Amino acid sequence: MCLHDAGASGQRFDGLLDALEPQHSPIAYDQPGHGRSDGLDSLGSIDAMVEHLKGLVDMWSLPTLVLVGEGMGAQIAQEFASRWPANVEGIVLIGGVVPSGLDEEINRLEMITTGKARREFDRSGYAPSTKREIYQAAFADWVKTDPRTTLGDRRAQRAWELSSQMGVPTVVVVGEHQDDESVSRAQSLADSFTAGSVRRVEGAGVNGVIEQPESVAQIVGDLIAASGDRGQL
Repeated sequence: MCLHDAGASGQRFDGLLDALEPQHSPIAYDQPGHGRSDGLDSLGSIDAMVEHLKGLVDMWSLPTLVLVGEGMGAQIAQEFASRWPANVEGIVLIGGVVPSGLDEEINRLEMITTGKARREFDRSGYAPSTKREIYQAAFADWVKTDPRTTLGDRRAQRAWELSSQMGVPTVVVVGEHQDDESVSRAQSLADSFTAGSVRRVEGAGVNGVIEQPESVAQIVGDLIAASGDRGQL
């Protein structure tokens, strides 16, 4: 189950789904107010997003999962796994999984939503070799979600604290071109889990899920294999 970042949509995982599909059954969806979903409002809290995910899991009768969370989706994955560990074989966290600079981004989004600033696509965080079509796909996904929704997402991220420790196998993914501080925060996050580790993706920055989806798929596949016969995606 793939969980997208703030202001994004399930389309972020198209390349990952294609890479996983020959051997697994990957799923990605748009949060309410995102992408192709109706409305302009974020669910407003990580708790609400986790309950929404649990509703989908129950509706689709999914007994066990591997959760792949990017950014805000990484927080949703952690919270879901802490509440319902029996449903989770493992989680893969990717894409700036330890939020930083949220106050600055929230201030910028508040100015955008009140007409005091223009909305600008952020091209930072990519590897130097990232191709133009990757930027174009990211931009096309980004414009589908209203900035008011993204603002609600970022506020939800800022307010969230993990409710309890996780005991499920967890892989924190870092890109080759992420800065040293981000890598250090990712390692500290992995070290805080009972069964946490860090995997590096060559040729990627913070957006590895769209820059190098095949490499991320290999990491997910390795986690599934390590979980034994019960592991399913």
